Amino acid sequence: MLFDVGSIQKNFEAALVLKLAEDELLSLDDPISKYLPVYPHVGKNITVRQLLDHTSGVFNVFEHPDFPWVGTDIDYSKRWTDEQVFEHFVLEPYGPPGYAQHYSSTNYLLLTGIIEEVTGSGVPDSIRRYFLKPMNLKHTFVSMGEQPPSRYMVAHPWVDIDLDGTLEDLYGIPRIWIATLTHPVMFSTAGDLALWMAALYHQKSVLSNSSLAEMLSIPETVLQDPDGGRYGLGVADYTDLLGVHAIGHTGSSLGYSAAALYLPEDGIVAVWLINTGEGPDQLAGQLMSRAWSSIADVLMMSRR
Repeated sequence: MLFDVGSIQKNFEAALVLKLAEDELLSLDDPISKYLPVYPHVGKNITVRQLLDHTSGVFNVFEHPDFPWVGTDIDYSKRWTDEQVFEHFVLEPYGPPGYAQHYSSTNYLLLTGIIEEVTGSGVPDSIRRYFLKPMNLKHTFVSMGEQPPSRYMVAHPWVDIDLDGTLEDLYGIPRIWIATLTHPVMFSTAGDLALWMAALYHQKSVLSNSSLAEMLSIPETVLQDPDGGRYGLGVADYTDLLGVHAIGHTGSSLGYSAAALYLPEDGIVAVWLINTGEGPDQLAGQLMSRAWSSIADVLMMSRR
């Protein structure tokens, strides 16, 4: 079944940017002003690389107190413009570009605009063209918030939408609002994500060796990441959290929680998808904690 994988989409989008750099359509060290208009509280000298590894200093829209997330009064079909997002939800930067890492989904909203500018098409089309079709990932669907077609079997998301203590089935609620506030939405299966992680990090067949080395390079700064990982270009290092060398990405969206990991020393890919979650949702947090513990237990047993 397909689940919304949340910010795991950033891993695909970062790989796409690196492919575009290989094709010389952009450079990681280009200033974003080369591709984008000026937005409030966004420095024109921020580089593409600083968006990818969250060292831009740009404010995370999710941290704005008025950011729409859970509630019966939220218009989930609203299509936000970039101008509206930066006017309403982007506050003063955390610091100057390059000063420190601070996880911000706003960075990938800006990257989405850059990709559209250099390719002439949207991120969903580019991800399909570069990755999904060549790799035969036929159970992965990327869009600007539209629901997967009826041919896909989708796990229903469960959220306490009216905050009365009871989870409700939100299947069919559009995700246009979150796609236009952050980055395109990706639905996928555990199997497709496992194939993606294995190809990217184990077989090393997605990117050139130099691009993969760029992706895995982590600045010598402190990441204020809710999952506790240090961040490269669209990939986090969860070694400190798991106690073993593990890289990948987690995701959380309305009604879903997810993680996709690769453990280089063991040659293991681990993926889990959960159909409940609302950001810092307590139940989803408990399930994710159990998943982390289960992976750690399996690793300990395999190494005995």
